[in-house]
Amino acid sequence: MATVSLARPVRPISPAVASAQRRISRAIVYIVLIVIGLILFTPFILAFLGTFKTDAEIIAWPPTFFPVKWLVENWPRLWRTDLGGQPRPEGSTSLGLVAGVFIFFVTFLFAGLSSEEKGKGLPAAIGLPICLGLAILTGFGSSLYLRLSFEVKNTTFLWTTGIAVSIFALLAVGILYMSRPDWQRVILAMLLGIAIGAVTTVLFQQLAVLAGGGRFFRWLFNTALLSVIRAFTMLVFCSMAAYALARLRFPGKGLIFNFMLLSMMIPGAVTLIPTYVIISKMGWVNMAYALIFPSIVNAFGIFMLTQFLKAIPHELEEAAFIDGASYFQIYKDVILPLARPALLTLFILQFQGMWNDFLAPLLYLNTPDMFVLNVALSTFQQQYKAQWNLTLVGAMINAVVPLAMFFFFSRYYIEGVSYAGVKG
Repeated sequence: MATVSLARPVRPISPAVASAQRRISRAIVYIVLIVIGLILFTPFILAFLGTFKTDAEIIAWPPTFFPVKWLVENWPRLWRTDLGGQPRPEGSTSLGLVAGVFIFFVTFLFAGLSSEEKGKGLPAAIGLPICLGLAILTGFGSSLYLRLSFEVKNTTFLWTTGIAVSIFALLAVGILYMSRPDWQRVILAMLLGIAIGAVTTVLFQQLAVLAGGGRFFRWLFNTALLSVIRAFTMLVFCSMAAYALARLRFPGKGLIFNFMLLSMMIPGAVTLIPTYVIISKMGWVNMAYALIFPSIVNAFGIFMLTQFLKAIPHELEEAAFIDGASYFQIYKDVILPLARPALLTLFILQFQGMWNDFLAPLLYLNTPDMFVLNVALSTFQQQYKAQWNLTLVGAMINAVVPLAMFFFFSRYYIEGVSYAGVKG
């Protein structure tokens, strides 16, 4: 006996209806994401709107979303606020000197790397000792400049600062030595770097003096200068160390890499007091040197770049070796261009790390003319307990720069993190 099927036939969905359903579902997803984003972004929006409110409106309950009266003058008031205190010669000179050393380092490297050795010019036996002598003289000149800029009672401070500047110059000479340069051009590049660095030192010292003492513009100047210098120098030295650990073979490489990883596991609180004691003995407390010279390299930066560089094909290096390139030429002309996403990621991370740092500046910088933004806003909040609107204005300006960097370079940031985390 035949059975009769009672199932209803499935009607095919037309392409127009399916397309409309996809658009509706996509619109719903976008609306939900926008609502979630607004909810998560609500504290920032309330803080921004609070910059235009009175103090009574900010602390009132229930809180109001928009201000009753828009006080736009809160923003220029912050720039006119002064915690007191005059710009000290020691602090202004330290900012000028770290800027000068940074510009000298960059100028010397770029000018010295512009030409490879062609069999002409001075030989290394003559050019290298001259450059080494100029590097030592650079440190001596820095100590002399500090002695003439203000009265120095601590001779240890002059010695340690001069030695630190000489080490920076010697590192630059060592980098150029690996590139097999024309030493006549290197000597000229070093003289040019010294001249430009000296002018930059005086210029930034005067800019620091003009920025004032306990003023918001001085805090912004300190934070921006220290963040750029620290991030760039860390980028140079971390990339060189990562290239050696990722691409070269030498005895003890695994031991060095493992020791570096172990150093990342040590809590910062363990080394906090010994580091402060060393910095204090060197006479660098309340000066910019304490945040720049000890921070030219970072274990996390080396590890991140090492993981990224391991993913670069070895065939590129082999082709460069066949063409007669040296290790340094491969690093400069092959590795660095390919590692641009990771380098930019590390620069953003280190820049934001210094910009948002609170503990180290609080520990080493203790006068209003040397404060960075985070420390200054904390002190400003204590100084002006009732003026919450000005505190919110300062917090907004402090947050603008890291947010802008992330929005503009987010594509490179995500690409660098994915390469370093997945391919390493």
